[in-house]
Amino acid sequence: MPSTALSLTRTLRVFAGGVILACLSACAGFFGGSKDPARPTTEAVHGARGSGLFAPYRVDIPQGNYLDRSMVEQVKTGMTRDQVRFALGTPLYVDPFRPDRWDYVFRFQHANLDAELRRVTVFFKDNKVERVQADPLPAANDPSDPALPGTRRSTGRNR
Repeated sequence: MPSTALSLTRTLRVFAGGVILACLSACAGFFGGSKDPARPTTEAVHGARGSGLFAPYRVDIPQGNYLDRSMVEQVKTGMTRDQVRFALGTPLYVDPFRPDRWDYVFRFQHANLDAELRRVTVFFKDNKVERVQADPLPAANDPSDPALPGTRRSTGRNR
């Protein structure tokens, strides 16, 4: 009798281990994958059915200098560096090899891993603004701008 109980216990352990392995291997197929392992697909992040049950919680990440169109329009040719700093804030990057150029960079990474990059570059000549080069920027307080500080989108996961 003891050998039958031992055999039954061993069988249950093997069966339980097999079930656990099958469940774990099924998760890899269930969530799908990405052709580029460095950038998972939205399906891989949120699950095949979008439940988000096994997906990590992700937040929107704003980085850099948030600028809108009205702020950049305040900068005029002939302004001093101090006036530009007052209007736009301290630049994110001042290249020591090109001191006559200030770069204002803003990156907004959405929770679904999509990212927006906005750049504004101010060029100086004799410590006065020569020209401003900017990517398309949203209008001031544009409610459709997801990167607007202090606002939250009303759609999407965890909203």
